[in-house]
Amino acid sequence: MTDLAPTPSTLLAGLPARQGFGDATLIRLAPGSIDLGGGNPATDLLPLDIYRDAFRAVTESADFAPLLKYTPAPGLPQLRAAIAAREGVSADRILVTNGGAHGLALAVLSTLDPGDLIVVDDPVYPLFLRVLDLIGVEVAPVAVGPDGIDVDELERRLRAGLRPKALFTVPTFQNPSGVTLSAEKEAALVALAEKYGFTIIADDPYRAISFPGVAVPDRRAFRASDRVIAVNTFSKTLGPGLRLGWIVLAAGLSERVTRLRNRLDGQTSGILQAVVERMLGDERLDASITAAGAGYARKAQVLVTALRTEFGDAVEVAEPQGGFFAWARLGCDLDFAQLFEAAQDRGVTYQRGEWFAAEGEGFRGFARLSFSEVSEQDLTEGVARLAQAWRELTGRG
Repeated sequence: MTDLAPTPSTLLAGLPARQGFGDATLIRLAPGSIDLGGGNPATDLLPLDIYRDAFRAVTESADFAPLLKYTPAPGLPQLRAAIAAREGVSADRILVTNGGAHGLALAVLSTLDPGDLIVVDDPVYPLFLRVLDLIGVEVAPVAVGPDGIDVDELERRLRAGLRPKALFTVPTFQNPSGVTLSAEKEAALVALAEKYGFTIIADDPYRAISFPGVAVPDRRAFRASDRVIAVNTFSKTLGPGLRLGWIVLAAGLSERVTRLRNRLDGQTSGILQAVVERMLGDERLDASITAAGAGYARKAQVLVTALRTEFGDAVEVAEPQGGFFAWARLGCDLDFAQLFEAAQDRGVTYQRGEWFAAEGEGFRGFARLSFSEVSEQDLTEGVARLAQAWRELTGRG
């Protein structure tokens, strides 16, 4: 039979398959397994009642029918205004997107050309590297420290001749390490971007998920600079099934990025935009997000306590201050690929540290463990299963 399939484009033919993070062939979730590798919010901590009330109000409104038509590419004016008020910027700088990944793709396509150099967090959010496959660029990792990407190291390398076109970072409760870029380092990073002429792509999906008593920088320096494209999403506060996010652009860039968006998908659902705009105006929403942060804090504490109980001084793990993940290091001589398989045999899975290396196979011995959607009981049981696999391989206990 003749193969009538069309010849793929160079881009399509060259896209690599997922390897490591997100590679479903590596994950075995048999019935009863506990998944500590996900990034979903807990559905019982989402504002379901506010959702229902907003959907009802939108669909019963006289303005519902026009929402079924095409909507403006930058987003509905009332939603852009609501987001802008929360961001502290003018509404013309807001472009509504179909989630965070869409925002990252627009930022990359608006900023980079084939062969350009981009600095990234190390460890890095792996799915961003896959967005870069759309362009074909060089990557320069810069280490992430206790207060975010190491701005001092970056400055030394810039003085030595490094010339990136852009820089990518997750500034708040970084994925996977959980650290937060301080306001001082944020300002210093912006100063470097303005001095050396690169664009900062700041991906900030966990900013609203802070734990009780944790102060989050307001990202004033990022908002004030034309060198920053700020990407955000409602996925962590309202759920990833919503597929709604936004980017904050320099005023002079907004119109051109909108032209690009017009050539891709054109618009975001007007119905969903209207629902979220109504939710943002609901006085119950902020209290609901705050309560969710407290719920995630309790889960994080259960996870960290279980790790320290089961592994003792063989584990290094910082107390999460927000977000969805704990970044743990098992400091022992061990085949960590074998541990991953043995853990899955015991009915628990997670994300291996080396999958977050920007280059090579760094971060062996690390694990990104998600506490967000797993029950407290399953968090304890999942760590116990992981520890059992570890003891069998190390001969401890």
